[in-house]
This record gives sequence, C-alpha cells and structure tokens, in this order.
Amino acid sequence: MSGRLRMMAVAVALAGGVPMPAQADPMADIVGRWRDSDGESEIAIGRCGAALCGRIVWLREPRIDRFNPDESLRSRSLLGLQVLSGFRPEGPGNLAGEGYNPADGKTYRTTLELAARDTLVVRGCVFGGLICDDDTWTRQP
Repeated sequence: MSGRLRMMAVAVALAGGVPMPAQADPMADIVGRWRDSDGESEIAIGRCGAALCGRIVWLREPRIDRFNPDESLRSRSLLGLQVLSGFRPEGPGNLAGEGYNPADGKTYRTTLELAARDTLVVRGCVFGGLICDDDTWTRQP
C-alpha cells in the first residue's frame, strides 16, 4: 500500500468510517452472585441505574441487623438487605462506592476489584483510606 493510500485509510478509521472495537464495560464482569470469605452469606451484585449495588440473597443462618445505628431497624432480617451501593469505575479494574457492614452497623467507602474471573476483593476503608480491611469473595453459579 502506498504512503498516500495508507494515510487515507488511517484518516477514514479516525473519522469513524471503520468500526472500532467497543470499550469493555468494567462493571459487567462484577455482576453476579458472590459468597463472602467465611461462607456465611451470598451477595447478588447487579446494576442500579448507572452504578452497581448488591443485596444479601442467601444466609447460612438467619441473622438480623442488630448493630444498625437506627434502633427501629435492629430486628429486620439481613436477607434482602442492600449492603453495596453506588459502585462506579474509579480506575483501571477498580470500582468505588459504599458498603454497609452488618457486623458493626457502619457504612464504609468501599472498593471492588476483580482479582481473577471468580475472585472479587472487597476493601472497606476509613480515614481517607489510611485503614482498610479486605475480604475476598468467590463467584457462585
């Protein structure tokens, strides 16, 4: 191909005349059902508008939200409770949002990172990320 013809082909491609591969959706791979590291619960992560959220969909044993700061909510079941909200891309391979921890009744800035196809690292942080705690979740069928 001559230099002039090659330049025309590049110009057409840049102008949109040649379809370019679609950008991968960084949230799509995280959508699904995940079991926490201690095997006590499963969380279904799905789309909530333009973001991702997650609800507890299975519990090994029935539990209630006994540490909720709102006393009127302390007797509700954890089953069906939304524990992840507002997750959006925050960098390569990383989503950020908020995670509610029923073990202490607090909400933390949380990140989700797909470590492998079937492994999700969930990291909750306080003090602007100075103190963090990780949990590794496993994808469920």
